[in-house]
Amino acid sequence: MAFPERVKNEAKRKASFRCVICQKSFVEVHHIIPESEGGSNDLENAAPLCASCHDLYGGNPEKRKQIREMRDHWFDLMEKRYNGEINILSPIEDDPNNYNMLKNKGIAVYHLVYEHEDFKTSANILVKLLQNTQKQFPNYKRYLYLDIEGHRNKNGGFDHDMYELQKDFALGLLMQFFTEIHMPLIGVKNPKLQRNDMPQEFVIFNNEKELISKLKKESRDKHFEIYPSE
Repeated sequence: MAFPERVKNEAKRKASFRCVICQKSFVEVHHIIPESEGGSNDLENAAPLCASCHDLYGGNPEKRKQIREMRDHWFDLMEKRYNGEINILSPIEDDPNNYNMLKNKGIAVYHLVYEHEDFKTSANILVKLLQNTQKQFPNYKRYLYLDIEGHRNKNGGFDHDMYELQKDFALGLLMQFFTEIHMPLIGVKNPKLQRNDMPQEFVIFNNEKELISKLKKESRDKHFEIYPSE
């Protein structure tokens, strides 16, 4: 039994009539879990795919979890577009680099924080590593491995800079752009699909006045993500 027409139409609408993997147009609604294996005919089991992605990945049981994650991510992105949270005037373009997200192997990104590095230096290095990795290996799964030399307080814990770098910066900001992050403080898997639309510019402001001035000057032409978000 095929999907009811209302489910097909709802799935296509939520995807803006695009493939949830590569964003090509002309899609059909695919069962993530086949009916022969007990898959349902409701929206939760539906993924709009183009013919190419359906042939390449639709029949592979190992890709089901990733297809579902990519579908949920694309549905969420299109809902934000519909609500005006992102630029609705930008055209939706095909992104063949998304095929790389379905590959089994990812890219390891490693940095050793030397004792002389402060928070600002380390944060800028991590952002540059992230940007370069995306440029060289677009949309591959990324795994960050961070080691820290020294930077201990009198109680044996991390000093303020390295505690903030791990807890707030890596987990609070960078986590969304990695599949996993492994640090001395903690190792974490991203519960959501890794984002690949990382900012091209990263600036640390010394105070709120500088930040407000920057926003007033450039917020009409640029999109800003502020860290920390509170």
